[in-house]
Amino acid sequence: MHTEPTPPEVGTPAVMDQLVVSMPDVAEIAQVERPVVSTWRRRYAAADRPFPAPVAEGPDGSLRFRAVDVADWVEATGRGNNPHFRADVALRASFAVTDPDRARRLQDGLAAMFCLKDLAERPLGDLDADDLLDLADELDPEDAFLYTETADLGRDLRTAAELADLAADAAYTPGRAADALADGHHRARRQVPASALVPTALRLAARVAAQIHEDGPVADPYPGAGDLLRAVLAAHDGIDVPTALLPRGHRAARRRLVAHGWDVGTLTADGATPLPPGDALVVSQLPPTGSPEQPVLEVLAQLEELVLGLGEHQRAVVVGPANALTDALDGAAESVRSGLLRTEKLRAVVLLPPGMIVDRSRQRLALWVLGAPPSGVAIAERWTMVADLSDRSVPELLDATIVEDLLTDVAASLGGPRDVASHAFRFARFVRMAPLLAAGGSIVAAGRRPISGIREDDGATALRIRELGAALDGGPRPPLGLAVRRSAATGVRRAPLWALTEQRRLKQLAGNRVDPDLVVDAPSRDAALLRVVGVPELTGQREWGTRGVDRLRLVASNPSGRLTEPGDVVFTVAPYPVAVVDHDGFSVVEYPAQILRVLPPAPTADGVTPDAVVVPAVLARDVTAQPSGAKWWRAWETRLVPADQADEVARVLRTVSERAAAARRELLALDELAGTLADGVTAGVVGMRLDGGDPL
Repeated sequence: MHTEPTPPEVGTPAVMDQLVVSMPDVAEIAQVERPVVSTWRRRYAAADRPFPAPVAEGPDGSLRFRAVDVADWVEATGRGNNPHFRADVALRASFAVTDPDRARRLQDGLAAMFCLKDLAERPLGDLDADDLLDLADELDPEDAFLYTETADLGRDLRTAAELADLAADAAYTPGRAADALADGHHRARRQVPASALVPTALRLAARVAAQIHEDGPVADPYPGAGDLLRAVLAAHDGIDVPTALLPRGHRAARRRLVAHGWDVGTLTADGATPLPPGDALVVSQLPPTGSPEQPVLEVLAQLEELVLGLGEHQRAVVVGPANALTDALDGAAESVRSGLLRTEKLRAVVLLPPGMIVDRSRQRLALWVLGAPPSGVAIAERWTMVADLSDRSVPELLDATIVEDLLTDVAASLGGPRDVASHAFRFARFVRMAPLLAAGGSIVAAGRRPISGIREDDGATALRIRELGAALDGGPRPPLGLAVRRSAATGVRRAPLWALTEQRRLKQLAGNRVDPDLVVDAPSRDAALLRVVGVPELTGQREWGTRGVDRLRLVASNPSGRLTEPGDVVFTVAPYPVAVVDHDGFSVVEYPAQILRVLPPAPTADGVTPDAVVVPAVLARDVTAQPSGAKWWRAWETRLVPADQADEVARVLRTVSERAAAARRELLALDELAGTLADGVTAGVVGMRLDGGDPL
């Protein structure tokens, strides 16, 4: 059985006196929730051994505590869940310096010390300053990534070396210590780099890269902080790890990779564009980690350089924003991406769910797999694979089965017609490039247009509808008047809601933030009251129309508030997806409920009117049928109705809905009658006759 090695216990080296930790750091090291540390400070303030007092403030005004004092307190009180608290402090603490320039030099110098750890044959703390500089010169004779950082430490050189020893021991390897430093754990809660991917996204992209990479180095023309390249190399761990190739510069990313003991080379450049060798797999994240969010045209410009720089048989994996890689574009951006598609190097597209970027939880990412077009396939028949995982949750992508099925889909898509024909695809659909280029718009929407679920039932559905209609028409209520006929099966046509919004066939409107003090019970409609519809009405906790808000008071408190229109679909994603059609309109939708408004279908650019449309009642049923965990409404699918049947279908479904509502009201009244009757008789306040005569 494998057991994790026990980190060495450390005493209190001199360097520990120069380290401070923040309260989030303490919680992370002690393996407790953040509020627990606040409780320690408050509860033990008057104890014989109080929690240490703060000694400084960080750049953001948060408190800092001497690392040694906190380690002493945790060991003396036995608090927390980490028996190796003192050793792990070296991984999370930061230097107690106020000069930002010195803090930066210490940070970069510490990363350089991690690179020297593998080269040194003894602890760095045993070497004097001259020995450390000689070691840095030996490892980096051209000063490509660490010699300057080592020399710039000056009088802090020995201090950084001692801390590197402690941190590397606590992390078990210099590479892991370098990762902790790069991830921002070592310094006291600095800001996460812009565009940083969550570990799930990095692992998924790395697995895809490893799946399609047979031999040769791995190059990243835009490495940023090196997160993606590090993940790809780590995915090869346990076998021969390929050489990493970076452009000149990018010293921090190079230091991080060297600290792992990996070979790192330099990409040559023709002008401003790095050129990876023909046997290299290219991986990149756009915009690179650490870069601010970029306009779509800038992302596409970087992507264009990468695609045009690929060799004839070279492959690449690119992660970037979906609004550039997959969503519908127009103008110059559409022209640039169409040019990239015409290279026929795009072999697979994977749309990922929101939550893949640390600091942008709602932004969607997409993954492109690039490679040579399939040989022996006519240009008109060439394809790209489209996989839509946008309705998955981030934890779901950790599921080994999902990852393995996606990897086999991607691998098969890079093969020829025989590979495609023999593989049972789970996530992928195929789109021919010629129609895709002709149609424009969203790449993923094009991949979801094919008709699916064709069913021939020999008239069974029509017969069952007649039977149900006849049974319902036999009662005292007005007949439904259904007239159905058997028709030829044409299949179930579906479309994701995000594609319908892009095509301007559907519009989403946010709910109103209504002051709860303004909402009143409205058992009977009052001309001055507007009906309030929110989560209670959608989930059945309140009957529709039993809450209202005064029209004038609402306008005064929320001038930009909006009302529903007849036929709007009111829905919510929490606590679970559910939707209802507001046939009458003029309701106030209470946040977090939202509105989906069906827009009349407009002719396409070539003047063709869609032959299948969205019907609100069908949309509401499809929303309510979503799994309880499906929280991203844009990824939901709805069924489309033939345009020549839409009006009749809407009318009949409304009639059925009204009959169902009346039946529910009758059931509630009968249930209340039974309960009141039982209560009254048992209390002796009413009497009953069994013969149907006058009541007593």
